[in-house]
Amino acid sequence: MDIKPRKQNMGKGLRGHLFISILVGAIFKISSAMALVTTTQGPIEGLNGRYDTEAFLGVPYAAPPIGDLRWRAPKAPASFNGIFHAKKVSHICPQLGNMFANVEPEDFGQVVGNEDCLYLNLWRPKEPSKKLRPVVFWIHGGSNTKGTALDPSYDGAFMAKHDDVVFVSANYRLGVFGAFVHPALETGNKADDSGNYVTLDLIAVLKWIRYNAESFGGDPHNVTIAGQSAGCMNVWGLLQSPLAEHLFHKAICSAGLPNAYPSKIVEMRSNDLLKELLVADGTVKSKDEAQDFIDAQSNAAMGRYLRSKSPAEILAIKRFIIPTQHVQDGYVIPWAGLAGVSVGNYNRVPMILGNTDDEGTYLVGSQFLRISDRELYELINTPNADFTRRDIIKADYVSKFDTLTRAGSESINGMAFTIAKYLSVYQDKVYRYNFQWRNTPQPWQDIFGAIHGMDAMFYLGNFVTGQKTYARFAWTPENRTDRQRLRSQMTRYFKGFFHETDPNVYRTEEDPEWKSNSGIMIFK
Repeated sequence: MDIKPRKQNMGKGLRGHLFISILVGAIFKISSAMALVTTTQGPIEGLNGRYDTEAFLGVPYAAPPIGDLRWRAPKAPASFNGIFHAKKVSHICPQLGNMFANVEPEDFGQVVGNEDCLYLNLWRPKEPSKKLRPVVFWIHGGSNTKGTALDPSYDGAFMAKHDDVVFVSANYRLGVFGAFVHPALETGNKADDSGNYVTLDLIAVLKWIRYNAESFGGDPHNVTIAGQSAGCMNVWGLLQSPLAEHLFHKAICSAGLPNAYPSKIVEMRSNDLLKELLVADGTVKSKDEAQDFIDAQSNAAMGRYLRSKSPAEILAIKRFIIPTQHVQDGYVIPWAGLAGVSVGNYNRVPMILGNTDDEGTYLVGSQFLRISDRELYELINTPNADFTRRDIIKADYVSKFDTLTRAGSESINGMAFTIAKYLSVYQDKVYRYNFQWRNTPQPWQDIFGAIHGMDAMFYLGNFVTGQKTYARFAWTPENRTDRQRLRSQMTRYFKGFFHETDPNVYRTEEDPEWKSNSGIMIFK
């Protein structure tokens, strides 16, 4: 596969042709100056990234999971035919348009993305290093039903440069495409039949890193997995999988809990989707008839039927409030979520665990908003918008909003404390933080506070103001100095963790010591 920049129509006539010639010449000079990197798939060329980095975008780490490969463990990607130009972002994975999908508001609620989405992105500092750099693998959030690695807030250039690391991010299968178990799909292969396609996709990325990191100046024996929200839950998926053991060496988990659903529960959900598909396309009239129909067919026939359905048909059916993320299948994930962690059944590596002080304002409070997601997104991306709390919170819940969201935040904080205590029984080097920075403009400050996900924006280093993002409301000229101060502090701690497994290595005299297995670091 050869991905090339899209050509632009620069106009007609001699002036237009001359401009194109000059532009193509400039691009050629830039491209020719970029180093070729040899990977297991063949030679690859990137482009200039921000902060004096090189970026390699849209690199396939697995074969497209389409056709017979839907609901199968990821297969090896094809070798490149010539030089692979890693200069174009990939498709996002199928989902309904939302504020985390990096799509326009008019696409909210519509099916967006493509199943051919298993691509990764890599940033590295241009400056040569005398030793291999740590690798950070970032896993995006989005409830495992939405989101993309190429959200502007997840750009890897800042961390690559300022933390002196090789930064990798990747898309992975979402929703029922990422977790699905049904007898109609059984092959006898444990990985294919596991239902754990999210975790297997992420393991495929880690294997790509193991075999290719050194070509990019990265150390395959110093890999940190990191994620926020569902990305943190997927970090836990890797921590709970024996198949991922030794593929990573440290972990950062922001606002997410370990989970694993019994395989029978996931199978029941999957069969319910199959029945609703049969009703939706008119094959049967009711779900009761659908089950009789399924029982009368062969598994092979039902497997072909499931794979014949488009993402749009599938996404029109199931929208679980709490989606399936990990399946306790006995092979990919043999351990039982939080209960397994509590008795030490996980891959033990040094960890940073954190959350914001106001997780509940979004996770709980979003259900009390009187405006749509599209309207909220537009408001978030309108600097100096004139509105009050009562303009966006349902009238009946204004007085209850603070109480209910505070209770949600305290519950999440308490669970994070409990998990840290469990881990500390079995290992050293467990570092915990609480993020309390609330210097956002009003009325956002009173509505969201230290909102879910804001901590990641700081340690990733991205304060995006030139594009629409779900965090655009937070960044103003008035808080620039203060947020840069906190970003610098967090960068010093995280850099120390990446390089030496000790957050205190690069701290200044003003930075307090971050102690492991006791206490908590407050970022504010």
